[in-house]
Amino acid sequence: MKNILLTGMALSMPVIGLSAQTFRDSVELEQVVVTATHSPKALKDVPVVTRLITLHDIKITDATNIQDLLTQEIPGLEFGFAMSQETSLNMSGFGGNAVLFLVDGERMAGETMDNTDYNRMNLDNVGRIEIVKGASSALYGSNAVGGVINIISRENLEPWTANVNSRYNSFGYEWRNGASFSFNTKKWNSQTSFQHTKIDPVDLPKAHSSEEIAIELMKKAQGLPYDESVLTDDSNLSRLYGQKTYNIKERLIWRATDKLTLTGRGGYFFRTSERDTYDYHFNGYSAGLKGRYVWNHDRHFELSYAYDQYDKANFLPDGTRTHDHDYSNQQHVAHALFSQSFGKNSLILGADYMHDYLTTYQFIDNTSHSQDNVDGYAQFDWNITDQLNVVGSVRYDYFSASAQKALTERLAIVYKFPWMTLRANYASGFRAPTLKEMYMHFDMGNMGYMIIGNPDLKPEKSNNINVAIERTNRIRNSGFIDGRYNFTLMGYCNIFDKRITTIAGPEYNGMESALYANEDGIKVWGIDISLGHIWDCGLSLKLNYSWMKETGNVYYSDFYQPRSHSMTWRIGYDHRFSRHYALDAALSGRSQGKPQSGRTDVDQGYTIWKLMLQHHLWRGIRLNTAIDNLFNYKPKSYYYCSPLTTGTSFSIGLSVDFD
Repeated sequence: MKNILLTGMALSMPVIGLSAQTFRDSVELEQVVVTATHSPKALKDVPVVTRLITLHDIKITDATNIQDLLTQEIPGLEFGFAMSQETSLNMSGFGGNAVLFLVDGERMAGETMDNTDYNRMNLDNVGRIEIVKGASSALYGSNAVGGVINIISRENLEPWTANVNSRYNSFGYEWRNGASFSFNTKKWNSQTSFQHTKIDPVDLPKAHSSEEIAIELMKKAQGLPYDESVLTDDSNLSRLYGQKTYNIKERLIWRATDKLTLTGRGGYFFRTSERDTYDYHFNGYSAGLKGRYVWNHDRHFELSYAYDQYDKANFLPDGTRTHDHDYSNQQHVAHALFSQSFGKNSLILGADYMHDYLTTYQFIDNTSHSQDNVDGYAQFDWNITDQLNVVGSVRYDYFSASAQKALTERLAIVYKFPWMTLRANYASGFRAPTLKEMYMHFDMGNMGYMIIGNPDLKPEKSNNINVAIERTNRIRNSGFIDGRYNFTLMGYCNIFDKRITTIAGPEYNGMESALYANEDGIKVWGIDISLGHIWDCGLSLKLNYSWMKETGNVYYSDFYQPRSHSMTWRIGYDHRFSRHYALDAALSGRSQGKPQSGRTDVDQGYTIWKLMLQHHLWRGIRLNTAIDNLFNYKPKSYYYCSPLTTGTSFSIGLSVDFD
């Protein structure tokens, strides 16, 4: 526990024989989380509803990337495609630019179609993921309008560890290979990880053959009954592009004294996406240094600097770049945090400075723009009684380029009854206009119109209210149902205003234009239900359901199709059969309801099942076998927001631990 408090990172434990305990920790809400309040709290005590994806969850989902993992674990969250087949996110009615992704509490530079590059988030060294839905700008500033997803690295405490792993998936002939190494001494702790993935292009089957279309056309011409859906099939996806990625990370911790700890990190990411006429190249560079000084158990101070850069470039088949510089975004962030405890209560004071720089050919004359963001925030954690806890936060932000100011706040209350826990939360959020939205001047060329930025944009704003009840209990002496369960019900309302979008702009050089502007917002109402149960015999159940409804100025497109109903579930079983063999099995699934737009050309909902068997073998050998899309679901047509599957696929993976 001491190391969790010092570093904010999850502990790594041997997997074999401990999967049941890991799940029990999740159900019993004993694990420590940091995202909701910037300070370590047990999940059962945190005043803001926080969803935790544990190390065991990550391993048993057999996910290749963060998109696969979150889709299988979180209802109301769905990934699709934006233009150029870059990944697009929808979470509870909010897009990717309204959900802040963090890696160990740090932002990432760069975006494509309002989404960060999710491929940069390597799962090999992840210890846990914490998700807070709803506005969180009082602690995290801009972009935390709809929620925060914090990906937290694990820290190995053994003297040394090493791992090599490989996974093959039949869909896209996908190969993922990784390796990691760590060592730990009294003064030093280091973890290095490397991952490489390769995915071949996938040709998606046509929904209807040319013969079927010809038959329906003939029927229509003869005045006979015909199937209109065959003639209106306009799938906008016929081929998934292939890609390769390389991702390497290093984190080094030096415990200089009993009071002072220094953490340095660095990383490099490269991705190439293979298009028909050219290739996209993406590069990411990250580095950081953090110092933490602990005066005593009640007081500590953190000071850190983080650098992140994200570049994009297009290359023709002969290796020629299409532009001198396509896109380069650089962010420098300095962060300071002071924490003081007063008995059971605590005060946190923090401040940040961020310099954001962007250069791209999509600006006039290939120029560059930059802006500075300065903020300060405070949070008081007041434990009035053993049952009642109140946490209040307030934050002030200033953005130089747009001369915008924002004051955000949060008030969260948790009260523990003997038989349940009650949480209530109000929070405001905002998203400042980006440099792209203010200064973009991009000729879409073959699409025949311009996209024009607007320096006069106002920040997006949101107000979030949610109330949740939670019950956790131990069932004993009841035969088969002996075990522990957890049930959470949360209702919420997000009021989202001054949404930044594009509207019809003035004519430009004889072309139509789209102008960035603020529009009236939307209201998002929803209910989230979560149920977990672990039986003493090794069986487990996790069930999550989400209902969501949008009202107001809602805009639907091929890329954005929010669904009212969604559900995820997992039925698990783990058992040690002998000293050298244990089995961890999971039958999981996800179900998405009808799109709220009511479009008939998009699938009206779907359900996909997955069977995963994890075999723990002698001396740290783990063999994973999985069947995805168990019942061979296939979309009627392929759209940017359709599940991208051609039917049942198979995967096999091998992981070997040396420690």
